[in-house]
Amino acid sequence: MEREEAARLITEAVTQLFFSAENQAKFHGAADELGLQPPALKALISLDPGESVSMRQLAEQWGCDASFVTIVTDGLEAAGYAERRVAPHDRRIKSVELTPPGIDAREWALEMVYGPRAGFDALTPREQVTLARLLTKMATAQADHDETLLDKPDIRVAARRLAAQGTRQHRGGGGRGGHGPAGGGWQEHFEANRQEITRLKEELARMRDEFKAQARGPVDEARADLKAAKDDVKAQVKAAKDDVKAQVSAEVQGLRDDLVDKLKAGRARR
Repeated sequence: MEREEAARLITEAVTQLFFSAENQAKFHGAADELGLQPPALKALISLDPGESVSMRQLAEQWGCDASFVTIVTDGLEAAGYAERRVAPHDRRIKSVELTPPGIDAREWALEMVYGPRAGFDALTPREQVTLARLLTKMATAQADHDETLLDKPDIRVAARRLAAQGTRQHRGGGGRGGHGPAGGGWQEHFEANRQEITRLKEELARMRDEFKAQARGPVDEARADLKAAKDDVKAQVKAAKDDVKAQVSAEVQGLRDDLVDKLKAGRARR
């Protein structure tokens, strides 16, 4: 298998796993159970217990601008999972830290979001360990590569521009916590995300069916050829049987005729 084909298959498989119905249901179910919007749940998982992180650092880590960090932090704080703190040396600097309920919620969310999926059972224990090591190695290398890219000024500016554009889309409404002007902007945004996920899942299903159909083509053709060959053999065997039966019937009839003639001749001599 060529490198490009292997890379494509890996990326396709990881993407299908991410957009699987079970995976999406687990994530959104965990968010609903905790009373959070999906971005707030992602933020909850990314925060380490016992560490106070400045909101500026969070914006850097999440690849967004400060206003979006404020929106997400508002949601976590309203749910009682995090709290803002002012830096002792500079009151202009605000940091975010998980509360004890937030730490418990994070541990529960980690089990829900990162727990095994049904497809995991298709692997043997050894395959499970090997896959875990390989994907972890690949994810670490990818994270290092992304960090290197973001160190480049032009790419960092582009990333911030995209993040700012995404944040503006969030500012249209209040969401669960009632932040921002009314109008359902949060709900509309997440509904759009769900629709996009549904569209991608349908596209993946279509591609999977197309691949299966392409794979079945030669098999179906071979089966048709095999069936035709079997039918031909059956026809030949039947024809041979009919010929044998006809020959046997003719031989028997000939013996009968000879026997009748001999009986007649014997009677005549008497």
